[in-house]
Amino acid sequence: MPEVGEGRERGAESLGRHVTVAYSTDEEIRDLLTGFVRRGVAAGHRVVILLDSDAADLGLLVAAAASGAAPGQFAALRFGAAQATGAGPPAFGGPGFGVPETLAMLSALQDETFAAGYPAVAIAGQMLWALRAGFTPGDLMTYETQWNRFFGDPRITGLCLYDRRRFAKDLIERVGAVHPGPLLGFTLGGWGAHLRLTGQVDASNGDSLPSILELVAGVDSVVLLDASDLSFVDVAGARTIVRFAASRPHRCTVVRCPRGVRQALRLVGAEAVPSLVLRDRVAGV
Repeated sequence: MPEVGEGRERGAESLGRHVTVAYSTDEEIRDLLTGFVRRGVAAGHRVVILLDSDAADLGLLVAAAASGAAPGQFAALRFGAAQATGAGPPAFGGPGFGVPETLAMLSALQDETFAAGYPAVAIAGQMLWALRAGFTPGDLMTYETQWNRFFGDPRITGLCLYDRRRFAKDLIERVGAVHPGPLLGFTLGGWGAHLRLTGQVDASNGDSLPSILELVAGVDSVVLLDASDLSFVDVAGARTIVRFAASRPHRCTVVRCPRGVRQALRLVGAEAVPSLVLRDRVAGV
């Protein structure tokens, strides 16, 4: 059966999530994608599927699952293909299509979606297209880490599908580790230096935390890290937060958090970092 992160969630049913799935059979990816499409279309979201160039039959299946979509609501795009199944741009990728081009495409897709009035966008990728594009394991890690920045907007859901028959087990595990997954949520809100964390940080998603904090690392002002709704942080996650504050010695990092999170931060040296200020949680903020 397919696994999602640490196997806790099937598909990507919650908005604002960046989840990875490893699958082993053609039937599994068919079921995952058709379910993903049906749920997104039924919710009124824009749904975009990125497929390998050899996935024409799979494209037809997911298009059939989107039979109730409004014009422009659904697109199934094949890498480098001359034509695509469904509405939207005719294809994506081609020679020279690397990580920067992929991220630029996703950014444009986000802007177009919300300009068109859709309340949310759900994007799923059959990651075999990345092999077709010549991505190295390092490229994939860069892509997955940098794509996290899009999920500071809670209206975006991402599902990355990795075929165990084509990707090495250790690479799938490393890719999964940089996805926040179903347990950790984050939102960039209000002013640009306000980052909110929800859920929990543990061994299943802790490797994604540095890329999330990087979203506000370059801000030339106080950073507010609102962890009021973060129910748990393990030692490694607490160290990551403390090190982030220490890396900005001339700008304060204010962490608003519940007692348990505050205790974890203090245990790993928060009080030795002058630029780190701990505040009590404010529920509902």
